[in-house]
Amino acid sequence: MENSIYYKCINQKNVFLMNLPSDILVEILSRLPARAVFRCKCVCKTWIKIFSDSKFVTLHFAKARPGIVVHQSEMFKNFIKLVEFGDEIDHHDLDDDSLLKFDLKRISEFSGANIVLDGSVNGLICLRDSNYEHESVYVCNPTTREYVRLPDPEGVVQYPSMATYGFGVSRVSGEYKVVQVFHDQVLDPIRQTCIRIPWSECHVYTLGTGSWRSINENMLNFAYGRRCRSVGLFFNGNIHWLIKDLDDTHEMISCFDLENEVFQPFPAPFPGKEGLLGGLGVLQDRLCLCDNTSYCEINIWVMKEYGVEKSWTRQFVITKMTELTGPTLEVVYPFKIFKDGVIMVLWGDFFMLYCCNKSNVGQEVDLDQPRGPNKIEAMLHVSSLVSLKNFGFENVCNF
Repeated sequence: MENSIYYKCINQKNVFLMNLPSDILVEILSRLPARAVFRCKCVCKTWIKIFSDSKFVTLHFAKARPGIVVHQSEMFKNFIKLVEFGDEIDHHDLDDDSLLKFDLKRISEFSGANIVLDGSVNGLICLRDSNYEHESVYVCNPTTREYVRLPDPEGVVQYPSMATYGFGVSRVSGEYKVVQVFHDQVLDPIRQTCIRIPWSECHVYTLGTGSWRSINENMLNFAYGRRCRSVGLFFNGNIHWLIKDLDDTHEMISCFDLENEVFQPFPAPFPGKEGLLGGLGVLQDRLCLCDNTSYCEINIWVMKEYGVEKSWTRQFVITKMTELTGPTLEVVYPFKIFKDGVIMVLWGDFFMLYCCNKSNVGQEVDLDQPRGPNKIEAMLHVSSLVSLKNFGFENVCNF
């Protein structure tokens, strides 16, 4: 559809679309993939005006197909890929025609940049360049090729301290927020594992405000003294981290309410389990936890009623492929389950797989994935045409 509309429009002999009533034209254009919209901007000034209208941006996002954003880092390479899921509901291939690829090597002003993907919300993604000399946070829209560097958070995170991040949008006010939770850690001198967190603090940056805010200490009761993954999962207006209290063996999920800016915990499906290799995700619009602790199978637990402990259900059991059986240290993150039962997952930061819990057959996702000492990150993503300038940023840059 994308190519046919594009080439018909640039052919001056074919003026059918140009003479359609404006409401019908807008309806047709709103169904194009984001990639096609930008290609069609060269058709005429009228179309540029349509694409820039806020009502069209909202309409286009409502009709946009879901997909994934993939961040790949290789030697001397650092780039983002956007790709949509195909139209066929029962087919699990990605739509190659929708693929967009962006080089990130110029986004950071520092040499030896260490870019990580910290979140994806409504077409915007949060990136972070982090090492022991600086901590830079960026929000960008890879579809419009815009990005902005946020003011630097206070201080530099140095080992053994750590900072965990999350990115999301509040339920009522619709404000986009970046959350940083800083932990000052004391390590066991032999095992090099965290034994105490004497100090923690939380900072929130609301897009458009220009500064970070410190959250009142008494709101951090559920974040103190815990270990968690460095990237939070956004779902249902909250950011979630899988955590573990240092004083006991209870695995829990820390939940930060973006609207009220408070922490609250709720239990994981199996409190007290030692050595959990768990990854949080969203499947079929429900919070889930993927457990890769077993040598021979992957268990996916689904919270059927959000926030209700008793609603945790082990819904999917996937027998591992022979080459992936045995002891492992890799966390598995689920992304999407297709109608034919195939589940797309990210295995650690190494590769993406299609896993079938019926045939026990695994297939690597066809995305030209990196090999060797390289890294891959991925999140669900829906492309949007919204401009970062709409948030009041003055320092918007372009890829």
